[in-house]
Amino acid sequence: MVEGAPSPLKPFTVAVASKACQGALGASASHESPLRLLERNAEGLFEVVAYRGQPYVAISYCWPGDPSFERLGDSDEPTLVVDLKGQVVQSGHFSSFISHASQSYDPSLAVWIDYHCINQDDIDEKTAQVAIMQRIYTKAQTTLVMLEDISLSAGDCQTISKVSAQATPVVRHVLSARWFSRAWCSQELVLSHHAHICVHAEDTGVLHIPADVFWHGISRARNQDPSIPLFSQPRGHLPDTAITTSTCAWAMGIVHHLGCSDDYDKVALVCNLVRFFYRFQARPTAFGFHSVDIALNVLKMVNIIALRRRDFSLLLANHGLGNSFRGHPGFGWAGEPIHGDRFSEMWNQKDFQVSQDLEIALNDVGLLARGCSALIVLEHRWTIHRDCTGLHLTIDGYTRAIKPIHYLPHTSWTWTPDSRHLLDLMTSLAFADRHGCGSATRHARFVFAYLLSQDYELQPEPLTCDLSGLARDLFSDTMSLRDIASAMNFIWHKPTYAVFSTIFTADGNVLFVSGNALEFDLPGRLLFQPYVTRPKLFSPPMVLTVNSMLLNRKPLSSGAYGCVGCLRGLGMIPDVPGNGEQRLCVV
Repeated sequence: MVEGAPSPLKPFTVAVASKACQGALGASASHESPLRLLERNAEGLFEVVAYRGQPYVAISYCWPGDPSFERLGDSDEPTLVVDLKGQVVQSGHFSSFISHASQSYDPSLAVWIDYHCINQDDIDEKTAQVAIMQRIYTKAQTTLVMLEDISLSAGDCQTISKVSAQATPVVRHVLSARWFSRAWCSQELVLSHHAHICVHAEDTGVLHIPADVFWHGISRARNQDPSIPLFSQPRGHLPDTAITTSTCAWAMGIVHHLGCSDDYDKVALVCNLVRFFYRFQARPTAFGFHSVDIALNVLKMVNIIALRRRDFSLLLANHGLGNSFRGHPGFGWAGEPIHGDRFSEMWNQKDFQVSQDLEIALNDVGLLARGCSALIVLEHRWTIHRDCTGLHLTIDGYTRAIKPIHYLPHTSWTWTPDSRHLLDLMTSLAFADRHGCGSATRHARFVFAYLLSQDYELQPEPLTCDLSGLARDLFSDTMSLRDIASAMNFIWHKPTYAVFSTIFTADGNVLFVSGNALEFDLPGRLLFQPYVTRPKLFSPPMVLTVNSMLLNRKPLSSGAYGCVGCLRGLGMIPDVPGNGEQRLCVV
């Protein structure tokens, strides 16, 4: 453990997590570079030399040593290297396979590989070099991705580039390589300017696959098999001004569920991915230890780092059903990345009311934030379920089967899971309107108005037309509902099962919400919308929802409000006296 760092194996309080994040912003780091490279000397040996601006390839690989990592062929054969001390050593990290792969790619280029080009015995140097890892990979001519535990035939490589059913098992075989499960490797790829995949040939030697060819192969294979995962592609060619708008929700989403020998390294990886040049004073380490507490500590630190760079993207991911922070003391407000959630991943401060809370911060108890709140006085709980017998709607525990809306879809419509979900939602709202479900009928008309409104801020007027006929017309027309269909993914807890609530607040507004707070009854509690999560305007394609915190009505003895869960939804609390300009401490 680094001297002065909090105990890394115990759960962090807000105060302890803040201490773990102590540090300082680095310089722009535009002048910073790798310290050393490997070059062939006169005897033909690879030797560690000082970096003098010479062109190089960067190596992305999995460190040996884990018994479960079985490297093939000459990947288990070491390469002779002249190390920092001038001694000739047998390097298992710079294996014979990696040596041959780098030379077969371009023998004129030097090689950067972390094990030899960073002094592993110098903690200060390691910390400084990790802080500029984005510079190291961006400056490389290319990054060579070493898959040392699988092999392919030349025919397999050709199959990957073709549109055929045979490509899918080949892609799956490549993705089974350990490299794709490691957090460091994923961030190295994203930081790279270009990338090239190196894999064992089934007979002998090295096969090279341009990364863009492989990514296209993954995309085509995913059309055959949707379970094939998404991977972020190299972004090192983009300027810093483009990358610095990337969010911590996006960056943490890349490394969150991947393996890492020291899980606390993920905090540094997130900083690298968003090009946030930050030098930690005493970042915790827990090499070889893995636990729920450590994983949660890492998420706490990433949430704090995000707040410090005024990146509030994770507050748009706090409604997720799997959010580990729900009800967690001091961190009930915090978010955990939701895979594929573009609304949190692409959060941009220009679209939200960030300027209305320049003082948002943490104290030793929780989050201090300004925003709007309203008391919830009525809730209708809705579920939509589709099975082999058809569509079923449940409102407040009463279930009815729904007859489908008959329409002739326009030829321009592309039926995706999102669009089918939207049709089921509109069909259910129309059913509630048509069959007189009490105040839920009025709520259905408000929700339908939300779905169709564009460029609005305040609650739209409820629709007064026939909702079934309107839905039929919409899906028979060329009108594109793709953006709102995608935005409504948050209500679908399973592919065939949606859960949401319509709520009536004390100020007379109807809102539409779903999220992890639905485990509780909503009436009698406060709905709090921090300004930093409130859109300036609800406008497609990216700003169509708002995230809220569900608070207990009475504050704790400390004056803080307990957050029992979080919600995403349609509609905002009016920013008027009595609702707006409230500064609350949320725990």
